[in-house]
Amino acid sequence: MPPAPARPRRIGRFDIVAKIAHGGFSTVYLGRAGEQLAAIKIVRHDLARDKNAIDMFLDEARVASRLDHPQVIHTFEFGSDNDQHYIATELLLGETLGSVWDACVAKKRSLRFDIAAWIAARVADGLAHAHEILDEHKKPLGLIHRDVNPSNIFLTFDGGVKLFDFGLAKVEGRRAKTSAGIVKGKLPYLSPEQVFQFPLDQRADIFTLGTTLWEMTTMRRLFARTSDVETVNAVRVGPIPDPRTIVAGYPDELALVVKKALERNRDNRYPSAGAFAADLDAFLVRTGQTDGGQTDPSQLIPHLLDELFPGERARQTGWHRPSMVPPAPPSAPNSRP
Repeated sequence: MPPAPARPRRIGRFDIVAKIAHGGFSTVYLGRAGEQLAAIKIVRHDLARDKNAIDMFLDEARVASRLDHPQVIHTFEFGSDNDQHYIATELLLGETLGSVWDACVAKKRSLRFDIAAWIAARVADGLAHAHEILDEHKKPLGLIHRDVNPSNIFLTFDGGVKLFDFGLAKVEGRRAKTSAGIVKGKLPYLSPEQVFQFPLDQRADIFTLGTTLWEMTTMRRLFARTSDVETVNAVRVGPIPDPRTIVAGYPDELALVVKKALERNRDNRYPSAGAFAADLDAFLVRTGQTDGGQTDPSQLIPHLLDELFPGERARQTGWHRPSMVPPAPPSAPNSRP
């Protein structure tokens, strides 16, 4: 493999400040255009001539540019500069839900039921928007995220919840094609229909979000096993324990919502992400957790992040200073490459 090129100085209208993440598919840089900061995602240099990799990247850009919702990461622009394709998105300050889950496990603490339900409801809101978007000809894109999991859900220091990484999304007119026998998505968060390779619809995303909610409220992994084969088999036929048998005081109403989201027969599952969100919000209203008071989950998330990641808010906020060049963190602030 040829050596990686030097960090670009400018991509599109953005001056490149620092590399903030890298992975198996792309690299993410911190970009600045005047007072505006952005996360600049580009295809990894050794994949720049890989047609399928470029097609996947362009598919993601096409989808991301059409999404406009408070619970979905906002894309400023995408394009090509010196034969380098890029996507510029808002720079989120906070942590992924996956990092929050890991920190809770390390500190032997649990997520509050209301916080977990509120996070899942807001992700469902974002999914409902994504599922309904139209293409440039006002025709449904038929979008399915296919990769809803804790690493693709972001919690911000101001209490926001954002769904991101539509790189594996299934849409009408997708350039990149999935080879026969290839399953897209993180294995412990697949839906049964993905495992069986049935034709997918948007209910697949409801199952995977249901898996995430089950894990948030039990602090256990649902389908993850020691090998890929065992994990896939667990998604297919493994037990889905009633969370009330695991966690003392687990609310009956929330348990019923989780059960409906995790029905293996998708005809018994929530018919839409909007219906899933509505039941979660109804649970929160009946438990008095969305009255805008001190118990409002949106106000609790910033405190949770500060407790779990002391000093991280100040470090990330420092990126807004023109002279600040941050060290590369182990993972992207708002995107999995």
